[in-house]
This record gives sequence, structure tokens and C-alpha cells, in this order.
Amino acid sequence: MSFEISASLSFTGLNFDPQSITKELGIIPTKTWKLGDLIHPKATVTRQHNGWFLESQLSKNYELENHIKSLFEQLKPVWDIVQQMSHNYDTEISCVIYTDGEIPTIHLDQEIINKSNQINAEIDIDLYILPDHRVENNQQIKKLIEFT
Repeated sequence: MSFEISASLSFTGLNFDPQSITKELGIIPTKTWKLGDLIHPKATVTRQHNGWFLESQLSKNYELENHIKSLFEQLKPVWDIVQQMSHNYDTEISCVIYTDGEIPTIHLDQEIINKSNQINAEIDIDLYILPDHRVENNQQIKKLIEFT
């Protein structure tokens, strides 16, 4: 793995039913949740708000910019409705990058900035640098070679 990237758009808040957003947009979300739902089936922590979550459909090896534009493309037919909804709910574009050391391009062009502003979206970017197991494996191989 060099890097894996995903991006999603979410609406969160207390005063809505996630199913009503699905119905109004005519888009099937990646997931939804309601206030009080467990965050994970094995967890004891519950959701503090309702949520509607749509993830980019691109493969995780695409650049961040492509993922965000893919989300906007998915929402393009209902953009006016998304703009209206964004005034009633918290709107966030969440970006997650996993890397083993190679740093992918993180670029938000003017189109992304403008469209994010149109829907009052906050942008959250989480970068996770994972240990490079290849280095660890190479060191173990050297030890085995020296031992034999």
C-alpha cells in the first residue's frame, strides 16, 4: 500500500430523519444513523445526532481532489436541494488518507472551494501514517540470512 484515500459528505443534526434526506435527494447513502444508535455493533458509545453519509464511489487509489469532485458529481442533479439542506444541517466533507510513508497530493482547487462554500461544508482531512511493514520485513529477512 502506498496510500488509500476516501472522501465523503455528511449531513448531521438533531431535527431530521435520515430517511427523509434519502427520499428528498433520491440518492441512496452509504450509511445513515439516528440519535442513540450504537457507533459500532460492538461499541457501547451511542450517536449524539442523526446522520446521512455519502462516500465517493472511486477506487481508493485516486487523488483526494478526484474523490471530492466525484461526490459533487453524484450530487449534481440535486445540487439546489443540497444547498437548501446545508442551511438546516451541519454539512461536512470528510477526507481520510492512509499512507505508509508516500505522501499523496492534497490539493483543493477553486472549484472545490467554491462548491464547498455553496453548501456551507466544513472540510475535515485526516492523515494516518501507518508503519511501513516492508522495512520491518526486510530487517527480519536479514536476521534470518545472518542466522543460517
